Amino acid sequence: MVSMNKIVTTVIISLLLSVLFSGCTGEKKIAPPNDSIKKEAVGFSSQNLQSSKEENVPEISIASFSSIYGHSNLDNKSQTSYNISRVYYAVYNISIKNNGSTTLDFKLDDLRLHDGDRIFNAIQGERIFNTSLEPYWLASPMEVLRDLEKENKLHDTFLLPGRSINGTAAFRVNSLYNESFLLMYSTTPITSASFEKSLESLRTAEHFNYSVALGVPPYCNCNERGGMKGSYEPIFDDSCDTWANWVNRSIFETFQKFDVDRMRKSPPDFIPTTEIVYALRVIPKKNISMFPKKTESYFATPLVIDDTGEEMINSSREIAGLAVLSNRTFTLFKYGEKLNMTGMNFSSASVVQISFEGTYGWSMASRLSFVNQIIILDDKLNIIAVSYEPDQFVS
Repeated sequence: MVSMNKIVTTVIISLLLSVLFSGCTGEKKIAPPNDSIKKEAVGFSSQNLQSSKEENVPEISIASFSSIYGHSNLDNKSQTSYNISRVYYAVYNISIKNNGSTTLDFKLDDLRLHDGDRIFNAIQGERIFNTSLEPYWLASPMEVLRDLEKENKLHDTFLLPGRSINGTAAFRVNSLYNESFLLMYSTTPITSASFEKSLESLRTAEHFNYSVALGVPPYCNCNERGGMKGSYEPIFDDSCDTWANWVNRSIFETFQKFDVDRMRKSPPDFIPTTEIVYALRVIPKKNISMFPKKTESYFATPLVIDDTGEEMINSSREIAGLAVLSNRTFTLFKYGEKLNMTGMNFSSASVVQISFEGTYGWSMASRLSFVNQIIILDDKLNIIAVSYEPDQFVS
């Protein structure tokens, strides 16, 4: 009897010590989940996996980019005032491809442009420039705006697997282009090396002194009209005005500043109209060919096509001149001469278009200055060809 009590006591002490020491090691044993918990966990995991598989993110690439500035002192009733209305647009021509196995429901509202902490939604509708300036812009000879209006506009659509679409999306923004612009579809950034190249090409084209290539000063003052002699010093005066022969960022900003300053110094009952548009477009990293269009005797714009044979610049206008770089020297072909140049091929080149309008004055005494330029840059951002066409009017 005594021995049996000892045995029981020994067993109890052993069990107590076992529990005590297991608690000191910090290890915890968790009871296995019951069947209902197992089923719930498996269901949750499968649902996440299925949702991940069904997510269909489109492949989006940027084909071209445009940056546009416009200002006017005309109000909605076409009355002039001292107030300037300024607008900026960023326009992307993009390709959207559905690489998934299910139909893609593309929503234009999911396409947004980020500029730092500011977010801009895409403009809905077929027209890009939905402002009071729109009718005037579309009637002008600015090729960048006309080309953009002709392109397909993106809208909500269903895209079958393996299919793709191309089109433009426009954003009303707060400035001309800058490095902080980031296009996103839903939460997916749309970035590419070609877009970075686009910004570099725009900067190069905007800051080039085109007098070096074209042999023409940037300004044409009132006493120089009728010829292309030009001047390096503009005159902004009511008795003698200035037109642009060619344009870059500096020339645009000169017109922008002096036209507004002069307008605000005018008497209240004699306020002139001031309207300026500065539009840039870049098509990056293309294998292109350039050769003259066939003409009988007149000088015409060169034909620029990509490696698919598609014409990149849709222009039928005759140009004032074309400068082509060869052996580090520009050869200039002027209006009135035949474009006796051989075809030229460029790999990974960028094409930049610049359009400018500077209107200032009154209904029967206005300066109307328009410029269209086409610039081709090689893969090292050297400008290798420039064509230009200024239109200079007095109403």
